[in-house]
Amino acid sequence: MEFMKKYLLIIATLLSLTSCLDNKLDESFKEINEVKRWENIEAKYTVYAGEEIVLAPQVVFTIDSINPELEFEWYVGTELVSTEPTYTFMSNNIGTHNVTFCPIDKKSGMHFNKLIRISVQSQYETGWMVLSEEGNKSILSIVMGKKEKTEDDVEYLNYIGVRKDIYPLHNDGQSLGSGPRKLVEHYVQDDYVAIPGEIMVLQQDQPLELHGFSMEREVFVSDEFLVGTPSNFNVVDATQSASGGYLLNADGTILYKKNYDLEAYHVGTYSDLPLFDGKKFKSITPSIYPQTPYLLALDEENTLYGIWEKESRPTGDFYYNAELAPFFTEESDVDMSLFQNIEGKVIGSGFHHSDSYVTIINQNGKYLINNYQTYPSGRRGSRSVKILESRIHEMSASMFTDFVDMAVLPYRDYMLIASGNTLYFHEYYRDNFKEGVVKTFDHKITSIAFKDFNPYRHEANAHVAVGLENGDLYIFEIDDNDMTKTIPLFETHELGKIIDVIFKYSSWGDVKDGYF
Repeated sequence: MEFMKKYLLIIATLLSLTSCLDNKLDESFKEINEVKRWENIEAKYTVYAGEEIVLAPQVVFTIDSINPELEFEWYVGTELVSTEPTYTFMSNNIGTHNVTFCPIDKKSGMHFNKLIRISVQSQYETGWMVLSEEGNKSILSIVMGKKEKTEDDVEYLNYIGVRKDIYPLHNDGQSLGSGPRKLVEHYVQDDYVAIPGEIMVLQQDQPLELHGFSMEREVFVSDEFLVGTPSNFNVVDATQSASGGYLLNADGTILYKKNYDLEAYHVGTYSDLPLFDGKKFKSITPSIYPQTPYLLALDEENTLYGIWEKESRPTGDFYYNAELAPFFTEESDVDMSLFQNIEGKVIGSGFHHSDSYVTIINQNGKYLINNYQTYPSGRRGSRSVKILESRIHEMSASMFTDFVDMAVLPYRDYMLIASGNTLYFHEYYRDNFKEGVVKTFDHKITSIAFKDFNPYRHEANAHVAVGLENGDLYIFEIDDNDMTKTIPLFETHELGKIIDVIFKYSSWGDVKDGYF
């Protein structure tokens, strides 16, 4: 009996101690501060290189929310950079930087972390490049686009300003040149290499190439010839492919360069001998290479060819990466007279989507649009382009009374035509063809350009830029459901007489996949 009393007393004592310990643990737990919410801070920011952003977050705790006793630490990556309540971030290193804000509760010693991702981009990374003329002087300007994301993580472009005549700013005050003609952006076409595209400026005086982020001159095009610039060197158009570059001379000949390192620029040289024994061409039209392995070329006899580059890596054989491929068909309803020795004047051509092009022909005042689907055929050394389908219909001649420019949008079913001071649309891909006026301007249009979005990746309408003779530039969105409706996005003035406008995609992936 005495034993049982002692046993019960021990159990009661243990229970009492356990209860006291539980109470102490409960009290200690309640005294630990927890973050209730973060204020005055975002999870992501986008800034330009060299641009400062002041981070001044506030933290609200579950207790001591009015005047908490705190210490602070700021980390960029793993480096401690500040112990102040606020931090001013600035970096010239382009990329995404992880910044961690760490408030410390002095009472409990608890550390709390808030991760902030800051994307640093070049002020020239993306936007609209404008080539204009003032007194025969070439002027290069840019409407800067900043990549942003909504709260739902949807990307969009915010146009935030314009910088005029940027070349002297980054090239020791030197002038860009004279006689401006055209802008061309080209890229390292490798899915696994993130290298910014370069900008080629075509002009009467020394065509050149610029670094895509710094706008510093990389090279004069004339310096890329192995044995000297040919006597007929006078470039009016240019395009790049996966492993080479093409220059269209004023005399119609094409000069070719093959890159021997596809992950870098300027490692190949142009031949002073023109392609295809000096055969002459009126125009060259680029494609999106992974979708179509050949460029479109129109020779001086109004016959269309493909200029083939099937090899993904240079083979060492000059002509294997630049092979002239004739068009042919096995379809009885394809009119080959619209491909070979075409009657009339070819107004222009544009790449639509995979192996598909659009060509407009003027036959005695009757304007025909030829929308054709092709397929690569043959083997190396005997390439050809097979026409699978050709759809023809007539367009309104009124859209071409003072024709200036045209644009075929690869992810849309319509094209844009600039004539005089009016921008038209023509919907050609479906059977119910429609056309009309998008917008009329106060001065003559000199150039149009677009930024198209892959609808499978971005639910966004196309952005369009229109440059005018008086130096005005208008950027707007076209409503896919009603192309007579536009949404203004940005405008700027006094850029000089605008010669050419392009959207600067910045990288190959942006072009290939319809990203920004």
